[in-house]
Amino acid sequence: MIISRTPLRVSFVGGGTDIPDFCDKHGGAVVSTTIDKWIHVVVARRFEGDVRVSYSRTEIVDAAPAVVHELVRETMKATGIPRGVDVVTLADVPSRGTGLGSSSAVTVGLLNALYAFQGVYKSPPRLAEEASEIEIEILGKPIGRQDQYAAAIGGLNLIEFLPNGGGVRVEPIVLPPGTLKGLHRSLLLYFTGRDRAAEQVLEGQGAAIRDGAAVPALQTMRDLAYELRDRLSAGDADAVGELLHRNWELKRSLVDGLSDAEIDGWYDAAREAGAIGGKLLGAGAGGFFLVFAPPERHTAIRGALSHLREVPFRFASRGTQISLLDDGSL
Repeated sequence: MIISRTPLRVSFVGGGTDIPDFCDKHGGAVVSTTIDKWIHVVVARRFEGDVRVSYSRTEIVDAAPAVVHELVRETMKATGIPRGVDVVTLADVPSRGTGLGSSSAVTVGLLNALYAFQGVYKSPPRLAEEASEIEIEILGKPIGRQDQYAAAIGGLNLIEFLPNGGGVRVEPIVLPPGTLKGLHRSLLLYFTGRDRAAEQVLEGQGAAIRDGAAVPALQTMRDLAYELRDRLSAGDADAVGELLHRNWELKRSLVDGLSDAEIDGWYDAAREAGAIGGKLLGAGAGGFFLVFAPPERHTAIRGALSHLREVPFRFASRGTQISLLDDGSL
């Protein structure tokens, strides 16, 4: 039996600049961190010789091509396992439309576990590359590549998406002592109870990029990632609140549907209670809501957002890992 554990991520600024329509021409950059909310994937040998996949439903099929769960199906094909396995996926938080990069974490975790099941090691960057190929090229999802690299590598990073086919570059952000602790103490995370299909929002954003309407805002959002990297490296944790606010204002301008009256109401209530900045994570329109505020304002913010569910979290320094490897030998 193999169990992989893969972290979800919180993206601070620059999200959306990793979409190929933008970064292939202009270059993109994101600052994000992984957190201690996990996707667990269990892979075990199946006596019956067919395939059983368990997630929100259970499938039993003859072989990989018949699996309905597209990420399981394509990762089994990519890793060369046609049949003879049980595959189980488990998530610490809802795994659809949350804005925490859960789909890509599932893909990375599946690849890691299915390779380990065969005794094969793949480096985190290679797992990220293969996950990106499956989601973007094979399945045709209109997404970028920040989530795959965050989930595979882990930690607090500047992730760059280089133009003209230059690939992806991941730079860990090294902070002065106490800065990371100060950043963590200033963040609140809420689940809105609303999920959404990221593909719908991102398809609209892709169209706005192609016609040029979204390009200036995305260029500024990309540059915010470099500014945040520099200010965090100098020990300025408060920069996160300011740049979250600027990034959210730009993000809302990209396409219709990223926000609405209810979401704007949550954001305004948090700001009136003392928040410096915040954002909906991921594509927008629902999922998780991140707030940055001085710790002394947290009680007031919790009161203002009491109708939302607060989710405590900590930063995670590691990416996908094999947490159990049992080959059955004595």
